[in-house]
Amino acid sequence: MQYLRLVPFIFTLAVSALAACQATPTGFIRVTKVTPSYWRATFSNAPFNLLNSNFYLDFYALVDQLENDQEVKVVVFDSEVPDFWISRIDIANPAPPELSSEVWWGNVTRLSNLPLITVASIRGITRGAGVELASALDVRFGSREKAVFNQIEVGFGLTPSSGMALLPMLLGRSRALEVAIGADDVDADTAALYGWINRAIPDDSFESFVDTFARRVAGWDHDVMAVTKKLINKNAGFPTMEEWREGYEAGQVSLSKPVLQERLPAVIKAGLGSNITFEKNLSQETLKFTGDGPF
Repeated sequence: MQYLRLVPFIFTLAVSALAACQATPTGFIRVTKVTPSYWRATFSNAPFNLLNSNFYLDFYALVDQLENDQEVKVVVFDSEVPDFWISRIDIANPAPPELSSEVWWGNVTRLSNLPLITVASIRGITRGAGVELASALDVRFGSREKAVFNQIEVGFGLTPSSGMALLPMLLGRSRALEVAIGADDVDADTAALYGWINRAIPDDSFESFVDTFARRVAGWDHDVMAVTKKLINKNAGFPTMEEWREGYEAGQVSLSKPVLQERLPAVIKAGLGSNITFEKNLSQETLKFTGDGPF
């Protein structure tokens, strides 16, 4: 597959950018080694787990750690923040391009090729770049009562960036269009039906299910797991750097629209990034800011 041939380039790009950024853990992602072969990477940036510079720094450091560890077989990505997994990008305080552009997708692709299984353990809301990260992980489980998924960018008047390339691969064309252009919240049962996640699990048994799955995977022979994942990756496909760049550039173009210079400040003033109720109901709140304004 084309993306496999790009891996050496991606590794070089990711490692050099990481060195330039001097990525040091900031506390956004807390790593717990449950056992040498079973790790947890917990998002901890209350109140919303907004994806910001600290996230990128911690994520790149974690990928580097995982690549250099010979024992780890499974990593569960979860959140300690009530109601949110990764809510979305921090629009008010965006990360600089040197952290959030090509090096981001380079590291996501790098992670997808490591000889281990990544698990998204989702018991809250994840939208935009957050749901794109979840989509890029190997396995996704969602709490039936608490997990919410939304490719929300169109609701702000933005073109979804980079990771949207995963949507048609996972959901198919028609459902990808429904999700991306509808920009509405999707519950866990529907997400599982669409193929966005593997399963929707009742919340009262969710943690037990994820932990049991991770411990099961952690017990298998590492070499067999690694070859199995490599073969599945080869046949399943993954967005290339070219496909990522196309989405990223489209997203950047949409950011320059004049109407956004009025819309985004108005949405922020209304509660974006500061009001938990507003963030929980963001799918409906965006309906108040359509059209050309004034807002």
